[in-house]
This record gives sequence, structure tokens and C-alpha cells, in this order.
Amino acid sequence: MPAFLSPTVRSRAERAAAWVLALALGATGLAQSAPLDLETAWSRAPEVSADVATRRNDLEVAARTAARTDRDPLATGLERLQATQALQAAEASLAAAERSARASALQAYVAVLQAMDAEAQARTRADLAERNLAAARVRHEAGAITDLALSQSVADAESAVRAARDAATDLDFAWSDLAAVVGLEAAGLRTAGIAATPTDLPEPPDLAADLAGLGAGHAGIATAERGLALARLRLQGVDHEGSAPNAVSDARADVASAERRVDDARRSAAQQLRTAHQNLLVAYGRVHDARVADAAAGTTLDAQRVRWEAGELSPIAWQQAQLDRERAASSLRAAIHGAWTAWLRYEQARAGG
Repeated sequence: MPAFLSPTVRSRAERAAAWVLALALGATGLAQSAPLDLETAWSRAPEVSADVATRRNDLEVAARTAARTDRDPLATGLERLQATQALQAAEASLAAAERSARASALQAYVAVLQAMDAEAQARTRADLAERNLAAARVRHEAGAITDLALSQSVADAESAVRAARDAATDLDFAWSDLAAVVGLEAAGLRTAGIAATPTDLPEPPDLAADLAGLGAGHAGIATAERGLALARLRLQGVDHEGSAPNAVSDARADVASAERRVDDARRSAAQQLRTAHQNLLVAYGRVHDARVADAAAGTTLDAQRVRWEAGELSPIAWQQAQLDRERAASSLRAAIHGAWTAWLRYEQARAGG
């Protein structure tokens, strides 16, 4: 698994240190001096997330309550278990919030890269359309094309220019979204830029091993198991001759229901992990296909370059050939982005959200 996709929850001391570091980085403008990379965005996002901050506060409250209950000589076993489970639930909630923040960082990061590709291609298409329009005007004046054909060239050029403006606006929004997610100033982040996503993808995960490892580390399973532990303790508290038969029967029914919920949670978690794994394999297949297409496009461009240098290709045709090559490269980058996103989805499925 990629190191920066690890869902491991750090200790509270480590998280506090990271929070201080994030504030210092934000104050000194780290992204002003070097391009932001995906791993840095991934690590910064939880430290500037309001939801994560709230969950950390909830965890501290739950920890104090659990400690206070544990020290209370009058606390019952049920109260102690409930306090412990509340602490466990708060820890799980914090972990989920951190995963969500990292997911937002990856999505925003990829959105900027894709918007950059889209904006660059839109500008090229607009320039190409305007060059085609200029050529069409010359041909029209020479009587080589009809008024209708010229009108179509005008419409195509206007449409391409509008698309370029829209793509530039989309890129502005993407930069702003990423800056907000990682806690940096948008203008400085855009000036420094961001690095491309890693192109060397890790080997797909071992599904069988991960299925065998599903357990209390999975949020949904852990929640169901806490409910089962609580139901069993409540049954233990009424399963004696001093209790009404109906109370005992109800408590046993609650345990049976809780056991079914654990089984359902395990089945659901396994199915979600299988689906995420299949989606990851599909994403890897798309990367493979995109790499083949990219290599072919590179070969085609090399051939077109020979024709261009030999004077057998028009400037417009040469620009179109370059645009076609860039489209293939952009498709490959998009496929790689999709593979990293699929990795994230797999890790989320493994952790339970």
C-alpha cells in the first residue's frame, strides 16, 4: 500500500504535534517556496479540517469521561462499558474524519491537475480554431468556400474561445478548492504550482489477506461488535431468578439481533472490499490501455514531425497533431489519477468508510 494512503491513526501526541506543524507551515507559506506534492497535501488536509478538529475535541471529552468513570468506585460494569465504548466510537469517528479530509485532498489535488490539462487543451483548441478561421477568411475572399462555410468557421472559433474562458474559470475554482482543503493561500499555491501524481503505481493489494484481516479495525464491524458486547452485558445483568421471564427473553432476543448485525456487518464489509478491489483492477486496466495509446500517439507525432520538418505539413495540421498527442498524454494522466482514487476507495472500504 502507498505510504501516504495509510489509514493508520496516530497517537494524540503525534496528532497534536502535526497540528502545530501545520499551523507553522501555513504561517510561513510552505507552498510559496516549492510545488505542493500529493503526499504533503494528503498529510496537511486533516490538520486544517474543521471536522477533524471537532472530532479531536469529542475524543478528548470521551477520554476524560472514560477515565472519570473508571476511577468512580460507584460506577457499574455497564456504565464502565458504555464509557469505554463511547471512547472507542470517538476514536473511530476521528479516524473517519481524517480519512474524509485526506479523500477531499486527493480529489481537490486531482481536480486541479485535470483542470490544468483541460484549460491548456482548450487554449490550444481556441488558437487552432482562430487560425482555421483566418484561413477560411482568406479562402472565402478567394471564392473557394461559401458564406455558410465561413459562418461555420466563425461559430467554431467563437465556441472554442468561450470554452477556453470557461476552462480558465474552472481552473480558478479548482485552485481555490485545493487551497482551502490544504490550508494554504490560493495565490501563493498557484504561483508555486503542484507536482504531478506519482506514475509508478504499486502492485494491487492482496484481497484474500485483507478479507481475512477484516475485524475490529473496520468501523462498521467494530460498531456492531460494540453493540453485541453491550447486549451481552445487559443479558448478564438480568439473567437470574430475580428477573421477570419476559425481561430475560427480551435481553436474549437483543443478543441474537446484535449477533445478526455483526454477521451482516462482516458480510457487507467483505462485499464492499471485493467491489473496491474489482474497481481498482479496472482502473489499473485503464492505465495500461492509456499507456499503450499514449505510446502510439507519440509514434504518430514523431512521424508527423518528420513531415513538418520536410515542409509537407501545414502549420495548422502540425498544431493539430500536437494537440492530438497532448490529448493522449492527458488521457494517461487521467487514468493514473483514477487509479490513485481507486486505491483511496479501497483503503476506505478496508477501514469501513
